[in-house]
Amino acid sequence: MILVVDDDTDVLDTFRLVLEKHGYEMLGATTAEEGLRLYKQRGPDLVIVDLMMEEEDSGFILAYRIKRCRPE
Repeated sequence: MILVVDDDTDVLDTFRLVLEKHGYEMLGATTAEEGLRLYKQRGPDLVIVDLMMEEEDSGFILAYRIKRCRPE
């Protein structure tokens, strides 16, 4: 399972098309908070984060928070 966090829904849709075509399950989140919640709940194998989301530094902060926590 792959978690993609990006505030641009077109980017999420593109990732979903490509990843699911190749047999991967994808979770999508449009905010850092939603991404962290999904990470904790679902424990994906890979996380792809947009570091330049609308809210300043939210992508960097999300990556830092994910690094410091473990999925439930």
